[in-house]
Amino acid sequence: MSKGAKLALALCLLAAAGLLAAASLPPGWISWQEKQLPRQSGQPALMLRDKALWAELDGEWTRQTGPELLVQDVLRCDIDRDGAPELLLLCWKRGRYGQSRPFWVEEDPPGWSQHIFIYRWTGQSLRPLWMASELGREVVQWRFDETERLQITDRRGQTTAWDWVSWGLSCIGEAA
Repeated sequence: MSKGAKLALALCLLAAAGLLAAASLPPGWISWQEKQLPRQSGQPALMLRDKALWAELDGEWTRQTGPELLVQDVLRCDIDRDGAPELLLLCWKRGRYGQSRPFWVEEDPPGWSQHIFIYRWTGQSLRPLWMASELGREVVQWRFDETERLQITDRRGQTTAWDWVSWGLSCIGEAA
């Protein structure tokens, strides 16, 4: 093999390695939040640090999310309006569905996707209430507003309002 062919092969292998490395990381535009939420309504103090949710239990900080889930931001609010606050995680994981893949989807894509997971705090642990599939939009910011509605702003700057409807979140249109 000539020197030119070897160089071309080496460059191709290097480019392929770069593409694989880029695919193994979440998108670079994400703003990872770090915050602390004080103890409230029967829930422990919570901390979002190093892309994970932590809870203060018996004076010790315990990680509540596994390494397969990267948490971008967390909200504590009464999203389902039942009088008790839920925890909403804006998070990233590999694949769109996980084990709950629709029957018509043969294989879960390997890349990173953004999700909203909603949990209830029960005793000493989180209990999943709703685990959304991929959102289909790139959320850069969110908040729970004074009308008890989730406001989501995507990368294009569009802000939409979301409500808990029966079981799960539904987009009800552009935010006012």
